Order: sequence, then structure tokens, then C-alpha cells
Amino acid sequence: MPTSKEIDTAILFYQEANGRVRAIEPEGQYTARGPNGQALTLGFMADSVTGATPNGAVPSDQTQTFVTPLKATGSTATVTSASGGSTIIQLPPTPGQVAAAARQYTTAPNQLPVDRGFRDQRYAGSIGYSQPLGGISLVGAGAAYSVEHDYRSISLNTNIAQTFNLNNTTTSLAINYENDSSFPYGGVPAGLSVMAPQWKSISSRGRSQVDVVLGLTEVMTRNWLLQLNYSYDLSNGYQNDPYRIISVVDPVTGEPSSYLYESRPSLRQSQSVFFSNKLDFGPSVTTLSARYFIDSWGIKATTVELSDRVRLAGSLYIEPDLRWSTQSAAKFFRNYLVGGQPLPEYASSDPRLGQFVGLTYGLKIGVALTRSTELYVLGAYYQQTGNGHPADAIGQLKQQNLFTGVNAAYVMMGYSWNFD
Repeated sequence: MPTSKEIDTAILFYQEANGRVRAIEPEGQYTARGPNGQALTLGFMADSVTGATPNGAVPSDQTQTFVTPLKATGSTATVTSASGGSTIIQLPPTPGQVAAAARQYTTAPNQLPVDRGFRDQRYAGSIGYSQPLGGISLVGAGAAYSVEHDYRSISLNTNIAQTFNLNNTTTSLAINYENDSSFPYGGVPAGLSVMAPQWKSISSRGRSQVDVVLGLTEVMTRNWLLQLNYSYDLSNGYQNDPYRIISVVDPVTGEPSSYLYESRPSLRQSQSVFFSNKLDFGPSVTTLSARYFIDSWGIKATTVELSDRVRLAGSLYIEPDLRWSTQSAAKFFRNYLVGGQPLPEYASSDPRLGQFVGLTYGLKIGVALTRSTELYVLGAYYQQTGNGHPADAIGQLKQQNLFTGVNAAYVMMGYSWNFD
């Protein structure tokens, strides 16, 4: 029989600036702990994402028109509220075409091209179990599954931890295997092929990933806890965003002449080191952490975070948080391609692969309602900055802001209940 049980619930509200992506994400987790250190965890999460998302094209001083395959069910094209701001057009019959219709939308001059038909829902569940085994302090295993309209992910994980040195030192090893399937609306476009409204012949592509994490936790003093992790990830398969395009511009005027689907390498290796210190100063607990990341795509990233949890009157606490990060661009990141030049093997305009600096300001307020329940509210604002006016911009692009990074705010409300 479990000696204790815990239920954690939360709901997240996320909104990007300028009317871009917004999301609502409820989640819950149930944990049962046994008398000999066993723990069973069940988790569930759902989210709904809507709004306008940048499609990858550069702004222009002229109106731009984009076309994309229309969502289809079986052999029937369907139009939903997600097609708001779009026009449905009929296509000439093409052998093997699934739907003789497409969705067309325009972007006004000097505006960032965004697809206002973006919409998705995701459901995810997880299960995990751990317990001491023989002379090993803890062994565990788990699985997770998530599904979206156009994406599916299955993962398996295992972990082992050993405590020694009078329980002051803990070493750990965790391994996670993930298998993903992407089946985008309109099929899978070939990398650097021309944007087209017709359905593609390939309906899905897969990707597999293995993550290994080595950890060390050390109790330095009664008031100081140190943690050090090393992670290695190997991902192989379909890495593209099937909806993202990149502009090909005139070499003199900078006006877009065509749009190509992005292309990324199929292999990605990454390594990271995470270092954290937790210091107890009596009325407050301060956490200072740093992470350094590098991958085979040429990205290097550093993140530093500082938070301080301060106990106030009674059971009330506040926890301000500040996180700073900087990232270099991937070797194949381009704001655009230039007409008349040979196409590279890989190219993407995704700002998540570009150079930027990110800053997050957050504040958490929590209160213990009883000895076994807690309620909290967390709010944060994320600001991303980068170079929107590169020195080598061409023609009309000199007057455009080419950095399409995101500013966003989010609020999370949570409730936990620990009971016997």
C-alpha cells in the first residue's frame, strides 16, 4: 500500500506579442510512494495552440501571396475556422493529387509574413516507476506518448542512481529513446523545393533520438547543494519544419521572387553541461545555475539563471527569477537566399536556429493552504533580441526588420495536494 500520494495540477496561458501564437496547456500528475522508496508517477497534458506564426519569408515593400495545401480528410478537403484570413482556391486536376483545393493568404507591404491559419492540439501521457534494488539506491523506467494533428512521439526511458559518502554524494545515469513521426498537411515537401499548393507524394517521415545524461549531486555543506550534469543527444532522421519556407530574393532589389521549403541536416549531435548551486540563507533559498550547449549544426548557447525563494509571513513565499541566454546561429541559417546563386545543401530561416539574446523575468507567488496543499501563481515575460538589419542586406531589405524572434508572456497557476 502507498504510504503517501500526491496530485499536482497546473494550467499555463501563453501569448506571444503582436497577436502571434497563443496557447492554453492544462496538465496533471499523480505520484504514489511506497514504504521502501518505491514511486509510481502518472502524468497527463493537453494543449491548444492557435494564432499567427511566421512562415519564414522575409518582409517586402510589396504585397506577398502564399499558397499551401488545404487540410484534407480522406479525399475530401475541409475548411475550418483555422482558415480565417485565407482564400480557398481551386487547383487544376493533377495525377495523384488528394484534394483539388488550396489555401491562399496574403501579407501587406512592410509586414512580417505570417500564416494566420496556424492551429494545433496536443495530448500527452506518461508513466514512470522507480525503487531501490539490491545495493543500488534507485532504478527506474518510464514511457511517454504524445500526439498532435500532424505529429506523434513515443519515448522510453530508464535511470539509475547511487548514493554514498554518508548520503552526501549521488551519481546518476539516465537514458531516453524517442521515436517521432511527422505527417504534415499536404505531405512532406522535399528540402529546397518550390512552395506549392499541391499535395506531396510522401505522406510521413520519421526521426529517432537518444539522450544520455550523467549526473553528480554533492552536499557541500549543510547550506549548500551542488549539481553537475553532462548530456549527450544524438538525433537522426527528418529534422525539417515542413511548413517553413525561405525567400529567394532578387540580387539587386531584394524583392522576393520565389519561396522554397527549408532543408536541415538529417543528423544532429549535441552536448551540454549544466551546473547548479542551491544555497540556503535562512529566510531564503537561492539557486544559481549555468548551462553551456554545443551541437554539430554549429550552434553554441549559454544560459545563466538566478532565482531566490523568500519566505514571507506565515506560509506565503515569493520567488523572483531572472534568466539570460545567448545563442550563435546554425551554419545553415539564412534570412533569405539570393537568386542566381547556387542553392546550398541546407538552409533555414527559423529564428530558433539564428543568433539571438534572450531575457526572461519571472515571479512566482505561493502559499501553503494547509499542511498538505499548496497554491501558486507564476508569471513571466520573455524578450528575444537579435540583428534585424544585417550589413549585407540587399535592396529593399535594408529597410526591413529581418529579425523575427519572439516576445512572449505566460502565466501558470498550480495546485498540489499531498495526502496519505
